[in-house]
Amino acid sequence: MTIRMQNRMSQLLIGAGAFAAGLVAFVGGAQAQDAAVKGTVNIVGFSGVFADNYQKFVIEPFKAKYPGIDVTYQQSKNSAETLALLTLQRDDPKIDVSLIDVSVAIKASKEGLFAKLDPAKVPALAEQPEWARLDGDKAVAFSQDNLAILYNTDTVKEPPSSWNDLTDPKYKGKIAAKLGDTRGVILLPILSKLKGSDYKDSIDPGLDMLKEIAPNVSTWEPAPDCYAVIQSGEVDLSICWNGRAQYLHDTQGGKIAVAAPKEGSIGQTNTIGLVEKSKNAEAAALFVNYALGTEAQATFAEKSFYGPVNSKVTLPDAVAARIYGSKEAQAAQMSLDWNFIAEKYSAWIQRINREVIALN
Repeated sequence: MTIRMQNRMSQLLIGAGAFAAGLVAFVGGAQAQDAAVKGTVNIVGFSGVFADNYQKFVIEPFKAKYPGIDVTYQQSKNSAETLALLTLQRDDPKIDVSLIDVSVAIKASKEGLFAKLDPAKVPALAEQPEWARLDGDKAVAFSQDNLAILYNTDTVKEPPSSWNDLTDPKYKGKIAAKLGDTRGVILLPILSKLKGSDYKDSIDPGLDMLKEIAPNVSTWEPAPDCYAVIQSGEVDLSICWNGRAQYLHDTQGGKIAVAAPKEGSIGQTNTIGLVEKSKNAEAAALFVNYALGTEAQATFAEKSFYGPVNSKVTLPDAVAARIYGSKEAQAAQMSLDWNFIAEKYSAWIQRINREVIALN
């Protein structure tokens, strides 16, 4: 090697070393800057078991990482109530971050209630699939909870394996089905597909199948919820969410179990959004970034059985099976055009209430 080449190589190595040192200094400086952020992040979100687990597996680790930031969590009965709260506080928000159903998030975004997320402050945006980033990053999907058939392990010895099983006369008066909400909106495309129809073309086949299921339904308003009536043995089956049921199976003696139908399901998509005019926007953006990151997504999936959205999260097979069902069910998993659903949501619920629930 010539002297000139040696000198050039030395210059390159020095330059590379300086770049690397600068990069480390930049990253270290950014981390130190983040750690120095102080304030309070006020979150409104889902209630019950979800709230308990979100506090334990997402909020507490975030607070440990950012000790200068306090986090409060306000439970909401449903996304409609959350939307009403955000609308009421539009000009003077007390909430900084909202966890809300995707169809309602689309409406909230269109009404200007969410701020556009800055990729520089929320770098985890780059790890989210395109479909998860709504309306120019004004809300982002962070988890999915599959609709499933729950059953009582004491009274049901042969669990249902298909959505078609809900029409079996042996379950007459033994099913709980609260369908005047997102559960019904998600079930209609599933049942329509079983009948050979695309939900965008017509939901009539799905409504017809709901009418077949109706004689087996003992209550359309399970109280206090769709999980408790299974635990108590009031009903044998319930159409409800997988994640909470899986968690209750593990923590409440195994009386409640989940049957994931072989035809697959659809995940109710939950989103996170930074509230427009938040008074704690810097701290709130840090929280949103953490909630969308691989650490929070993987932990919440493995501990709470909610499907992760972050594209870099890979689940162990055993965890994936408890979230999505068998390999057959996973392969058949459906997705929805949520912008289309948001437009049809209220009309579909009205049809369920009028054509199915009111007549049974």
